[in-house]
Amino acid sequence: MYKITTSLLIFLLLTACGTVGDSSQDSPDITEGNAPVSEDNGVDSPADPNESSDPIKSKEEARKKLETNESNKEELEVHVDRQDGDFLFKVTNNHEEDAEIYFSTGQEYDYVVYDESGSAVKKLSEGMMYTQAIKEMTLSPGEALEYPISYSDLAADLPPGEYTIQFILTDANHHATAKETFTVE
Repeated sequence: MYKITTSLLIFLLLTACGTVGDSSQDSPDITEGNAPVSEDNGVDSPADPNESSDPIKSKEEARKKLETNESNKEELEVHVDRQDGDFLFKVTNNHEEDAEIYFSTGQEYDYVVYDESGSAVKKLSEGMMYTQAIKEMTLSPGEALEYPISYSDLAADLPPGEYTIQFILTDANHHATAKETFTVE
């Protein structure tokens, strides 16, 4: 009886594990924020054989394509304020209509720090894990989202020099990014 129970348990565990293979073959093509890719939005499908199979690089490539797509720019007003050396990333709905904000994870913003040569030297989301929770909100006209970033945390592991920080709102419905230069002494 013990052997039959053990065998049945192992069989159930193995069947619960699913099948072996690439599950992305059956899923629709997606870009950052889980928005479907279509030919009319100016973003090529990540299933393009010339694209990288590395999901991090694919996400970065999609983000760069969004940044260069003129139809996605200036949907929300974005600027960076400096308060006592710290940064304040501020995204404002400057339209007369409500803006539907959609986050597919717990990450609402990201930033990338570039050195003088333009190489990325630090990224907030690198090595981070975020909850897989959908968050939807409405940003009324004139309303703003604010994200403070401590200068001491940002510059903690950077050698002295000139840097540029690029803030990116991770909302799937809007493209919002801003850059600011700063010095680490």
